[in-house]
Amino acid sequence: MNSTKKRLLKLQVTDVMASDVVTVSANSTMSEAADVMSERQVTGAPVVDQQGRCIGVLSGSDYVHSRAAVLDSPGTSGELALHAAPCRCRTEEEIHDLVRRHMTPAVQTIDSGCSLMEAARCMVEKHIHRLIVIDNNCVPIGVLTSLGLVSAWIDAVEE
Repeated sequence: MNSTKKRLLKLQVTDVMASDVVTVSANSTMSEAADVMSERQVTGAPVVDQQGRCIGVLSGSDYVHSRAAVLDSPGTSGELALHAAPCRCRTEEEIHDLVRRHMTPAVQTIDSGCSLMEAARCMVEKHIHRLIVIDNNCVPIGVLTSLGLVSAWIDAVEE
């Protein structure tokens, strides 16, 4: 067990993070973001501005809250509207449905060189399921998830 503990204590964020980062644009609609997240099978993604800098996080919970707000708004029948074919202009409804209006702007980030223990403590203290790993320009280069932490723990124990 001592060797397992040593292995875990040596691991850094860069050893466990997913480096194939799925991002969504702040100016995308929630429907577009849901399509990307569903296609890539992720439950959350960094939100980036036009320069690719991380300015927020969009999670499945944010999407559920946005849909609930639409369904609870006056004049809705509780049914989801079908989307029309894409066009170059945005309707007023789409402007209010942009990712930047529903994302969580308080981004929890971490350096790739931090220890996995430090990352795990941060996630537990903040009650979050993912940390965004950014470079010096605030561009996402990885995502560390709670599932990634569990996977690293299992690997260390089974070695």
